[in-house]
Amino acid sequence: MQPVTKNKILDLQSILTKMSLEVCCGLALPEFGVTWKDVSRAVRNSRLPMVPASFARVLCRFASKTMDAEELADLVARLRLKLIATQTRTWHVITLLDPHTDQPVNVLSRALPSRVIQALRTAKGPRNMRPEVQIDKLGDLVYISVQMTSEIKEGAVLYIATPPGQPVAVVSSLHSGLLKTCVKALGYEKYEDANLNGRDVHSLLRIYNTSNTDHADHLAGLPEYQVLPYVTKSGVDYTGRMYDEEYVKKIIGPDPPNLSKLTLTSERDFFDPERLNKKIKLTLNLRSEDVARTLHSWALKGAISPTSELFYIFHKIKSNKITFNAE
Repeated sequence: MQPVTKNKILDLQSILTKMSLEVCCGLALPEFGVTWKDVSRAVRNSRLPMVPASFARVLCRFASKTMDAEELADLVARLRLKLIATQTRTWHVITLLDPHTDQPVNVLSRALPSRVIQALRTAKGPRNMRPEVQIDKLGDLVYISVQMTSEIKEGAVLYIATPPGQPVAVVSSLHSGLLKTCVKALGYEKYEDANLNGRDVHSLLRIYNTSNTDHADHLAGLPEYQVLPYVTKSGVDYTGRMYDEEYVKKIIGPDPPNLSKLTLTSERDFFDPERLNKKIKLTLNLRSEDVARTLHSWALKGAISPTSELFYIFHKIKSNKITFNAE
């Protein structure tokens, strides 16, 4: 086996091993043209356990016998893109500005691979390196992977997900040299960082644009806060605790977007101006599996007010980076 082919087989095995059996069955097997019944039978005949690593081993054996080096490289790139689309990773939202094409969405989607390749070849890039572009549509989003490669070197991969026809995209990196070129291939002159990042693509798009959710009412604006007596099963609550709980539920909504990070920054005067007459920059990073749930818990415990600006990340600020101005 040629070294290049052997390396690709190892890459393929690594990708398939990271996929769950559900993802492998739904997204990977159609790429090989085989059925779940055939692969599971081959796993049992090999006396291997029913785990992703066993399926990866069987599929890699199948690919090495039926595909040449070019087909194998193309398969690895497509499956890597599918894996990225289903895995948890950090994504950054960008706003696409100054459109320069009037092509319909369906025409632009079909021409997108060639547009990206042409844009990368036109731009000044590393010598002796060619662009490799993979595009796949999963649900309502188009996922794109772009990488510059040569016979001896492979550049970093840039991943992009965008809802067709909308001036917004989520990208895997804001510092990739390929990003500006890819934005032009999407039909826009430039882009702007929306200061919104997270690990769930759909949650980020729901915060950025409320039309991307079926529960948009709670994202349209903040309800009025006016503490009133609240009737409970055991009587009437005059403390305002039950009212605060219901108010926070209205703010967050029935299906809140999932964010895992919140960054708070502020500038305050030094406590003793005679010793240091300067402003001190303060930064607080909050990391949680679900920021909305954490803020909800804090509000119920009285740690923050139900009207805290921290809840504005879903409504007004639409960012998980908040700056507090000194009063």
